[in-house]
Amino acid sequence: MNAAQARQILRGLDEEEPAVLPVSVLKNLNVNDIPDGCGFQIGTIEDSIHKIEWNGTIYRRGANLVGEADHTWTRKYWYSPIGLEQYLDLVRRAVEARQKTCGDVAITYQDDDGAYVALRFEIMTTETNLSLAYAAILKVSHQVEEAATAASDEVGKRISEIAARLSGWGSESLDNLVDAVETASTNQDKGRALEELCSRLFETVPGMSVTQRILTETEEIDISIINGSEDSRFKREGAIILAECKNWSRKCGKNEFVVFRSKVENRSRRATLGFLISWNGFAETITKEMLRGSREETLIIPLTGHDIREAVRNMNFSQVLAKTWDAAVSL
Repeated sequence: MNAAQARQILRGLDEEEPAVLPVSVLKNLNVNDIPDGCGFQIGTIEDSIHKIEWNGTIYRRGANLVGEADHTWTRKYWYSPIGLEQYLDLVRRAVEARQKTCGDVAITYQDDDGAYVALRFEIMTTETNLSLAYAAILKVSHQVEEAATAASDEVGKRISEIAARLSGWGSESLDNLVDAVETASTNQDKGRALEELCSRLFETVPGMSVTQRILTETEEIDISIINGSEDSRFKREGAIILAECKNWSRKCGKNEFVVFRSKVENRSRRATLGFLISWNGFAETITKEMLRGSREETLIIPLTGHDIREAVRNMNFSQVLAKTWDAAVSL
């Protein structure tokens, strides 16, 4: 989409339905290109699917632009270590504090119907260029969410530490954990060995810190990792990295890949990178699915038991991650 096409779309807007514009055209548009009272979202439309860059809408109000951040989440798919209502309560408090000190934000809507919790707030800006306005709005949006994000990470880290202590974390060597994953007599023991093995390996990567581990009844292990890496590959990725480990007797296929990618995309837009770890490898359909999604922002990197064993044998997990990252982006 170019600027002329974007202006044509904006001219046909009504107040009911916002337009969807890519970031690339915003610098060539200004407030006068938008009918008063109408708005736009930032993202793309592919195969009738909206892929939104920021959860919110930017409106024209007279001569000004106003961004309305939209935090509407369902408890069913909320993965943060703290509850959804607690997280949004912290965001609300931050908005109210900033409103008193800066006067450029305001709560516009909040509701909790049991399944969904919603919080929307406006961010005012004096910028009239759409690109500059979006940057200013995004900056304030991130600032008011910082405290809630930090609290979630801190709670997750504390829970992880307590779980590790209760499970006798660290009493086995990495070599013994590899053996346990392959030879333990029960799926539960294999799962716990794989949980500890992968978590401890991610802890060896400079700047990465495991904050949450969840072992499900299907032996799927979700590991949430704070990304503070200075490696140029990972520094560009989101604040959260998600890993999922599958200690199955069969290979992991396309369906598991697609479900995991959805989990990464659903992490409040804080995650762009995920590692799908399948101890017994992957079906050929994985490569086709990676090629199909190669233009998307979210990157899913497959890791096999062979990769993990190599990392333990050579004590080079950082290098293994870098190598698999390079392979994934070069498809």
